Amino acid sequence: MKCLGIDFNSIRMRITIGLLAAGALVVFVTAFSGFVIFEKTLVGEIGTNRSDVLSQIGDRVRQVKNSTYMVSNLYYYDERLRLQMEELAAGGENEEALTSYMDGLTGQYKQSLYSGEMDYDVHLVLDNGWSYHSNREEGGRMMNPKNKIWYKDMLVAQGEIVDVANYQEGKSSNKSYFCAARAIFQEDGDPLAYLIISVDERDIYNMYYRVVSGGGILYIVDGEGTIVSSSNQKINGFQFFNMRNLNELFHEQDYTITKMRGDDILFTRYTDDSSGFTVLEEIQLDALLAPIKRVRLYIIFAALATVAAVAACAYMLAGYFTRPLSRLCDFIQQIDEDRLEEKCQVTGYTEINILSEKVNFLLVKIQMLLEGIRQKEQQKRRMELGFLQAQIRPHFMYNTLFSIKCMVDMNRNREAAEMLGSFIQLLRSMLSNPNEMVTVREEFDTLREYGEILKFRYSSAFDLILECGEDAENKKLPKLLIQPLVENAVFHGMELKKEEGMIIVLARIQEENLVITVEDNGVGIAPEILERINRGENVSEKAQIGVQNVKERIQLNFGVNYGMHIESRQWKGTKITLTLPVLE
Repeated sequence: MKCLGIDFNSIRMRITIGLLAAGALVVFVTAFSGFVIFEKTLVGEIGTNRSDVLSQIGDRVRQVKNSTYMVSNLYYYDERLRLQMEELAAGGENEEALTSYMDGLTGQYKQSLYSGEMDYDVHLVLDNGWSYHSNREEGGRMMNPKNKIWYKDMLVAQGEIVDVANYQEGKSSNKSYFCAARAIFQEDGDPLAYLIISVDERDIYNMYYRVVSGGGILYIVDGEGTIVSSSNQKINGFQFFNMRNLNELFHEQDYTITKMRGDDILFTRYTDDSSGFTVLEEIQLDALLAPIKRVRLYIIFAALATVAAVAACAYMLAGYFTRPLSRLCDFIQQIDEDRLEEKCQVTGYTEINILSEKVNFLLVKIQMLLEGIRQKEQQKRRMELGFLQAQIRPHFMYNTLFSIKCMVDMNRNREAAEMLGSFIQLLRSMLSNPNEMVTVREEFDTLREYGEILKFRYSSAFDLILECGEDAENKKLPKLLIQPLVENAVFHGMELKKEEGMIIVLARIQEENLVITVEDNGVGIAPEILERINRGENVSEKAQIGVQNVKERIQLNFGVNYGMHIESRQWKGTKITLTLPVLE
């Protein structure tokens, strides 16, 4: 394909485009990965730092709660205060004395426990309706806790402190308070009074407003998810968070990146297990990453400049590569069957020299392979002729028929009939099936008949044992592949053996191969003869047909990765292992 006179299908352009694409990919991947890693590291550092800041805020808020609890306990366990409340509840006239005593306690506690940065108010309401408010001078309203939704919580708590996350003294009030509320009971179990210690939420807000990041929102929530204090004052008192979902969002981490209102947010938290408060902060990720946007532009410009330089270098290098490659391509295009003897004379840089040498090597190899194929075809034809001759050996047929005649002459008609029946079955197996490949089960049936004939001839001087695994009996192998090995075991292993012999043929699937072993306890093979057989030399005509023919048939059919292995100890026996592919 050509465009503007440029052949984009040429070697030079392909190398140029390939090098340019590879260079651009490396540059952009490196730049992008570096920026992402830098951005992730920066966000992680910011998240860790903000978590540390939140932990300091959480510590200060915990101190506020602890101080509020301590003040509540001071009033709660004051025996004189309890006696005066019980006297007033019983109808006494000591209202002014109780108010004076409460003013004294409150002034004393504020002077001793609180600094000028934070203050607290005290509400004491008797069950009969009398109430005390420490902030009377500033117009504080009297509280009726029986109208509050947390009234039942105080009764159920049986004198324990109940946290009130957000309390407002009236609908028109713009102030909200964190309160520690509790009920005080008489000895008979009836409510005596209600004690509420309240802290202005603005005092809590003043502890952290200076450290809130620009555009961020900070929340302090209790264990139920209700907002106790927030930099967004409008949402104080709302049950804004589901704490279970919040824990799943963070997955035990101090910060996470999430989406809120369509924006990516850095969400940081610190949970104070002692106070039960959780401090949360959300900051828009764009606001955090604004300083590194210019760094991103510089990286993009640098990457583009690098890609342009890579393109120029790639074009020049491609021109250098293409000249000798084109000459080599022209030579290869001229190669055909009649010009295999020509030599490639193209030279250049090291890689071209190697290619030129390998082309010459391949030309020689092709000539050798073509000659080897012709020789293999001739050898295969000779081997198949020998295989057909080995299927029905005239000598074996003559000896078998002669043995049957002798049995008839000796009036051993029953044995002669059995031997003749086995011989007929053997001929049927060998001649009736035109297929070259048979199943292991069919091959074993043929061996069984063949063994019966040999037993008649040798007066049962040996036992033939055939064992086949269930997974191997339907696998296929060349017909009459094992018969020559059994014949060789009888003729060469049992003739000189005095005691009864044994031949075991075993077929199984092993390591994704069909493995067949033929093992006998005959006289074995002398080491020097075994070495000659393993080298492929002809020991005798019978041995060649019986053993070497099997090995060559396997390798002709299946390749050099399969074959035969012989193990033998003289006077101990021989084991022949055939390794074949698994064929269905």
